Amino acid sequence: MSKQGNRRARRALLAAGGLLWCAGAHAANWFEIQGVSPPGWGRAHVSGWIEPDYTAKQAGTARNGQVPRSNLVGPGFEHSSELSIQRAQLVVGGRLNPHVDYYVAGEFGDNGYTHDANGYSPKLIDGHVLLSGYVPGVRVEAGILRAPGPEAAMDGYPAYSFIALFPTVIGQLMQPSFYARSQHYASAGAGGYLIPGASMSTNNGFRYPGVEATDWFRPRPALELAYGLMLGEYGKQLEADTANGPIVAGRAQASWLFGGGRGAFRNDLTGFVWYQQARPQLNGSASTLRRSGLGVTLRQGYMVPGGRSLKFETMQGSGDIAAPSPFVAAPGLLPAQVDTIVYPGSNNTAHGYYLSGGLFVTRNIELDARYDYYDRLPNIPAQERSFKNLGVGVQYHFSPLSRVVLDYFSRRVDITHPEAIGPANSPARLLAQSTAAAMGNELDLYAIVSF
Repeated sequence: MSKQGNRRARRALLAAGGLLWCAGAHAANWFEIQGVSPPGWGRAHVSGWIEPDYTAKQAGTARNGQVPRSNLVGPGFEHSSELSIQRAQLVVGGRLNPHVDYYVAGEFGDNGYTHDANGYSPKLIDGHVLLSGYVPGVRVEAGILRAPGPEAAMDGYPAYSFIALFPTVIGQLMQPSFYARSQHYASAGAGGYLIPGASMSTNNGFRYPGVEATDWFRPRPALELAYGLMLGEYGKQLEADTANGPIVAGRAQASWLFGGGRGAFRNDLTGFVWYQQARPQLNGSASTLRRSGLGVTLRQGYMVPGGRSLKFETMQGSGDIAAPSPFVAAPGLLPAQVDTIVYPGSNNTAHGYYLSGGLFVTRNIELDARYDYYDRLPNIPAQERSFKNLGVGVQYHFSPLSRVVLDYFSRRVDITHPEAIGPANSPARLLAQSTAAAMGNELDLYAIVSF
């Protein structure tokens, strides 16, 4: 490559590294990436990215003739195939002085963060300030923050493999939609409560208003230790009726640095553990919500033939386990327009895991695969469901700033105890089994363009 070509490649890598420094990538120091402005941003720097997306699902129907929600494209759940701008963010960030960094981002895509019962509305998704250097060993970050937690929740979308579809355990256990807490909700039996669609808000993108103590250390040149401990308000940002009680979240990680790469593109092996606890209210009573997990990530080589990545994470939760209605308008035994059944209480549990890997077969072409598993409400036999997804994908990286991705998912849900629903020929059991059998596969084609 010519010297001029080398300079262009370095500039592209630095530009992408600057954006992904705040957006994320595999196997990285999330506390630094999400808090410290990239070199060269100055006092104010504008960046962003956009993701046009085409999703198609098999439109199988259940016994009642309805297409299950699992076969409809969110967030509107009206069609089985759809072309949309799934995500689009505009970012302003920078360093005001050697001790103060800030980051503000708006979300303009049509997704579960911007789309609620009232339709589409762009929203502020990030807004925080990081104070460094005032207290040794502690940096303080305040504002709207990603709660320390699972890797897939802290990972940045522009660098995420299978970006169009989260592992089910993340989408259901860690990213629930929120709802008005001041209302009184009817019982659904087995300790659950029916939440009408009109009471539902959007999800919160794993972010909460709060304050976080964090820092990172290099006791050895190749070893990095990092931590984050956050105290925040549980609920949807800027919607007081969904936010009640505190959330405490913490994560600790250790990374072995292989050398090569920098920022979000660095080569390392990272192990981590995390924990979250909150006290959400439902029908005037507070109960304890707990989530915890651990995992490991590996990244060696980005846009390098033979470059590879690996990610494994397992997690579990208790309290406030959400079971979305299988239909947009729930038929039969449930009132119409019921969106979700929520099961508070520490006796209600769920757990799951995912394993993903990627390989650059050429400088531009990356192959990916992922398996994810989620077991929801094993303590309630009639409500227990096991979700199993196998995904494969191919990405073409034009540059560190842009790529196009094709993913395909084989999806399955099992009813672990059909006998608990009713006799073999009962309407409730036949409907539940036909709904599970109707879950179809999914294809996603999308592009990511960053600037």
